[in-house]
Amino acid sequence: MQVIPADPGQLDSHERVVPQAGQVWFPDSATKTAQAIMDFNREELPLFILANWRGFSGGQRDLFEGILQAGSTIVENLRTYGQPVFVYIPMMGELRGGAWVVVDSRINSDQIEMYAERTAKGNVLEPEGILEIKFRKKELIECMGRLDQQLINLNEKLHKAKSNGGHAKAESLQQQIQSREKQLLPVYTQIATKFAELHDTSLKMAAKGVIKEVVDWDRSRSFFYRRLRRRISENSLVKTVKDAAGDQLSYKSAMDLIKRWFFDSNVAKEREDAWVNDEAFFSWKDDTRNYNEKLQELRVQKVLLQLTNIGSSASDMQALPRGLAALLSKMEPSSRKQIANEIRKVLS
Repeated sequence: MQVIPADPGQLDSHERVVPQAGQVWFPDSATKTAQAIMDFNREELPLFILANWRGFSGGQRDLFEGILQAGSTIVENLRTYGQPVFVYIPMMGELRGGAWVVVDSRINSDQIEMYAERTAKGNVLEPEGILEIKFRKKELIECMGRLDQQLINLNEKLHKAKSNGGHAKAESLQQQIQSREKQLLPVYTQIATKFAELHDTSLKMAAKGVIKEVVDWDRSRSFFYRRLRRRISENSLVKTVKDAAGDQLSYKSAMDLIKRWFFDSNVAKEREDAWVNDEAFFSWKDDTRNYNEKLQELRVQKVLLQLTNIGSSASDMQALPRGLAALLSKMEPSSRKQIANEIRKVLS
């Protein structure tokens, strides 16, 4: 329900209560969702979305009030989200239509992961909408003609009657066929709807790859606790790697580097499932000796690239001595002496 208060500037105005359907985003609720996502991102908090929406409201008033802008703001805030995001369709929940589109994991594949409970359902279209596209009345009648023995017999008799020129008999058979089709249509429509619903189950979503895993409700708390701890740990290490390598390294490339370092270590030796073992990953990450040297190599490569770029410009080369002098002047005496000795070794 949306309560619109009376306008104090108009004597004839009064409070209005506008009913709103459940499981639907309206302009005000969609705007609040987008604002909440933006605030969580500013606070650098992980985000959990219990997704149980069937779409956006589509009335003309809602369009005037900015429902499309609110939906696009949700997409933009999720696209730029820098912390782990978990989208979970809860028990008996549904995620459909435009609501699926704005929280899809492909919006931000680096951070968003989608899961569903075993009894949850999800698809862009409702089962009835699928029937209107894939299994219309024409297809249902063709299906009856293939499967129903009575219709098969009537069609054979009709074909013979037409070939023998019996128009009256053919017309009677045609009416019998239409009557039988009308009798079977509700049953076949119900079966087709059920068939379409089977494509919306969580197991089918997992098989298609649109969700990462089916998570039962009774184990969801412990599962997401472990998953969140793992994702936070991975993000922390990715940030360290990107700081060492520079901005040119993407999140995916940083994760590939971390995965390679992990499998090269003794922790993962001769263990194919080591990467999905959270305790093995934590023990490897907590021992910085496993990757400190590799981080140092990335820093060397970053500085080498920067110096190479400087060397390609004559004006930058002329400014290099003054830049080095300014850098050394800002350093502690002990560090300055160490850097100066290293530079002498390189120049000698």
